[in-house]
Amino acid sequence: MVLRMVGSPRKPARLLLVVACFLLGSAACSNQATTTPTFRPLREVAGTPAATIPPAPTLDPAAVTLGQQVYTAHCAECHGANLEGQPDWKQQNEDGSFRAPPHDASGHTWHHSDRLLLETIRLGGQRLPATVGGTSNMPAFAETLTEAEMQAVLTYFKSSWSADIRATQWEMTVMDTP
Repeated sequence: MVLRMVGSPRKPARLLLVVACFLLGSAACSNQATTTPTFRPLREVAGTPAATIPPAPTLDPAAVTLGQQVYTAHCAECHGANLEGQPDWKQQNEDGSFRAPPHDASGHTWHHSDRLLLETIRLGGQRLPATVGGTSNMPAFAETLTEAEMQAVLTYFKSSWSADIRATQWEMTVMDTP
C-alpha cells in the first residue's frame, strides 16, 4: 500500500483511522493488564433465574476439621498435604492413568457438583467410562468412609476456596439436583 503524503485528500481520514486503531488497541491492552478475571455466575450462562439458587450454605467448622482429618488419612498421599495434587496433574502417566488433581482453587474440583464429587469418592476410578481417554488409580471409598466423612472431605475442600469459587460450585450443585 502506497500512501500519498503531499496533497492527499485522504490523508486526514487515514491519520484519523490510524490514531483510532492505536487508541483502541492501547485501551484493550491496558484493560487486559489491570483487569482481574471475574467469575460469571453459572445461572447467567445456563439461564437459571437467580431467585431459584439459594445462597451457598455456611461451612460447619466441625465438618471442616473432620474433613481435614479424613483427607490427611486417606487422600493426602496422592492429592498432596495441602490439596495441591500431583505435579503436572494435567498430564497422563505413561500407563494412561490420570494423575491426582489438586482440590484447591488451582484444580477443577470446584467445577463439579457435590453429587459428582461424592460419586467420585465412593467409586474412585471405577466411575470413569471407557470413552474418557484414560484411567484412574483412585480407590473406591464407599466401603471405607461413611457418608458423613465423605461430605466432610468436600467441606474441607470448600474451606480452601474463595467466596466466588464456592458460589460457582454451589450453583453447579443446585443445578445438578434432580
